[in-house]
Formats: sequence, C-alpha cells, structure tokens
Amino acid sequence: MLWLKLALRSAWSRRFSLSLVLVSISVSVLVLLSVQQLRQDARQSFSNALTGVDLVVGPRGSASDLLLYSVFQIGQPTQNMAYSDFEKIKSLATVSWALPIQLGDSFEGFPVLGTSIDFFKHYQTMNGPLTWFQGQSFADPSINPEGIRQVVLGAEVAQSKKLALKDSIVLTHGYQSLDAEHADHPFVVVGILQATGTPLDRTTLISLEGFEALHTGWDLGLRPSAFDSPKSTMNLEAQVSAVMPTELTAAWVGLKSRTSVFKARKEIEDFASLQTSKPLMAVLPGVALDELWQVVRVVENALIVMGVLVAVCALLGVVAVLLVGLAARRKELAIYRALGARPQSILMLIVWESFLIGVAGIALGIVMTQLAAFVFHDVLLQNYGIKVHMGWPSLTAWSSIGLLLLGALLASLIPAIRAYRMSLADGLNPPSMG
Repeated sequence: MLWLKLALRSAWSRRFSLSLVLVSISVSVLVLLSVQQLRQDARQSFSNALTGVDLVVGPRGSASDLLLYSVFQIGQPTQNMAYSDFEKIKSLATVSWALPIQLGDSFEGFPVLGTSIDFFKHYQTMNGPLTWFQGQSFADPSINPEGIRQVVLGAEVAQSKKLALKDSIVLTHGYQSLDAEHADHPFVVVGILQATGTPLDRTTLISLEGFEALHTGWDLGLRPSAFDSPKSTMNLEAQVSAVMPTELTAAWVGLKSRTSVFKARKEIEDFASLQTSKPLMAVLPGVALDELWQVVRVVENALIVMGVLVAVCALLGVVAVLLVGLAARRKELAIYRALGARPQSILMLIVWESFLIGVAGIALGIVMTQLAAFVFHDVLLQNYGIKVHMGWPSLTAWSSIGLLLLGALLASLIPAIRAYRMSLADGLNPPSMG
C-alpha cells in the first residue's frame, strides 16, 4: 500500500499534465464504447421494426430488397403483388393476421404507407403495442367514409413539421416529384404516434382506400384534372366503394404458431402455380436481417478498428508523457533509493502510477459514454430511429474494457522498465540537469 500511496501523490504533483492524458484516454474509451453500443442498438432497432411479424410477403426477387423497401422504406419496389393473393393469405389456416402495405407516395420527404385499420391492432415493437401521443387511428373507410381523408403521423414527422391534430396536409405523388402534389385530396391529421425507435417514426400512415383514392386518374402519371375523371368529384361514400385496391407493395403476416412458419411460407409461394397469381416469396425477417448485416459488417468492423486505434494512441500517449517526465524525475527516484527503495520497488511505483492513470481514464470514459447516451437519447431516436439502451455496458463492452485494462497494464511496463534501468545506472547520484 505504501507504493500505491506514493504513486497517487506523485501523480497528483503532476496533475495538470496528467489530466490531459486522462482526458485523451477517456475520449478514446468513449469512442470505442460508443461505436459498439450504437452498433448493437442499431441492430436492435432494426429487429424492433418487425417484432411479432413472422413473414414478409412480396413479389419474388431479393429478400434483402423486399425487407428494405417494405419495412425500412429504403429503395423502391420494381413490381407489386396482387391484392387477390393478399386475400388468399388472410384465409390460410396458419395465418392469424395479415397487414397490407402500399408504398409509393411521400410527404415532404417522409414515406407514405397505406394500410388497414388492423395495422394499429397487430403491429408491435419491443415495448409492446403502439401508443398514442395524441389522437387516434384513422377510421375504417368501410364503416366511416371520413377515414379516406384521415392521416396518422409518426413521431418524427409530427415533430419536424410542427404538425398537430386537425392540421391539413397534402401528399406528393412519388418520392421525388415535388411538383406532382395530390392537392385535390388533402388529409386531416387525426393521430400522432409515440416514438417507437423504428422506421414508423418517419412514416405517414393513411388507409388503403385513401391511398387508392389519391391515384384515381393517375394512370399515366398525370393529374386527375388532366382526365377530368368523374371519380374525382364523387362523394366520399361512392368514392370508398370505387377504390378497392388491385395491387399491393407487400404484406406483413403474423402466424398462429411460429412452428408453422415453413408450412405457411410454402403455401404462399405455391400461389405461383395458379394462373391468377404472380410469383411471390415469403421472407423470414430474422434471416433477411442477418443477410443485410453481412453486407454492412465491413463498415461495422472498420468503425471498431478505428475505435481500437484511437484507444491504442491514447495509451501510447500515456507512455510518451511518462517517458518524457522520467528525465525530470531522476532526483525523485534517487531520493527513493536513498530512503532504501530497491530498483524493483521503483519499477512497481511507475507501474502503479501508469496503470492508475489508465484505469482512471477508462472509468471516466465509461461514465462519459453513459452520460452521452442519456443526453443524446432523444436525438438518436427522433433523427436516426436508433433507441439507445441505458444501463450497464453489454458483455461485448465489458470485454473491450478488460482488453483496455490489459493494454494499460502492458503500457505501464514500458516507462517502469525505463525507470528501473535508470535507477540501476544512477544509483544515489543522478546526472545533473544543467
């Protein structure tokens, strides 16, 4: 304990220079742990987007593409599935529920999703069913025709556009055609969802009938007024009965039992044998997400390597500062020798001193990581859809912390060995500095 106290007092006497080293270590730990936590939380947020969904069904093609455009609204579909196939999926004995997904329009850069009223009953996140910040879901147009003109906003959409209940909005035809607005069919905001940490926060939700009504007369990509379509002047009751969809972008399916997932997938993909059906594929979300992470793993590993390099540079900084300071500490070491300290004791003194600096920097870095997660929790959730989990570091993070402690111990040996050799060479008579 004597040498530990001496190490602490010696470090305190040089607290100003060592404090900069301490900050550099803590920042490097912050970078390394933040990269790992964001990586883990991003994966969790992606998985959270399809909690309870057993199959994603869409036109046959790439499983990753289907998942990206139907769930995360990244990219665009090249073809649709028949609505009649969706009706067949709902009637399968293994299927508990099925949600229609219709994409293709946007609202000031945010995707528009057309679906049924069942979406709000069955869609869940890791935290459970959807909850409301304000209002309620749009009405079922088959029961209340007003539902064809009602819209529900994700948390980020409402916040970024400063929208509230009863506000009127106009949607855009397509993703980038800013001049092709559906000005003849405005929507009224009836509900705003709580933040979920999923792509739903960036989504504008309308009824499937409302989505179809938007595109009455848009067959050639022109405004309905260019056709002077009589459907555009229909009352709501007549309009609802005239806008039954014929195609969908995709469907999300929940099964009565997950053990029947392969049976249900085979039944759905066998629809292609019927002359009235287009080829379909049923994707297991977990399998498709694993394929997706294989693609981005190179970027993940690159970020981790950068964090490791930053940590290594910080530890080398500790070594450099202590090595430079040893020349000025020869008299101090000589005094220790005069008091009876052996060269081995000098070695342990420097080891303790260097290691304690590393431990303090790592501990401060852990605290800074948790503080940063607390401060930027809402920013990451609202702007990037990543829900940061608070609490103790994960097992992976603890492994990294253990490796950092080992690195700090090994780094402390370098100045300690140098001090040991100096104490052997100098003895009680250090060379004059001037």
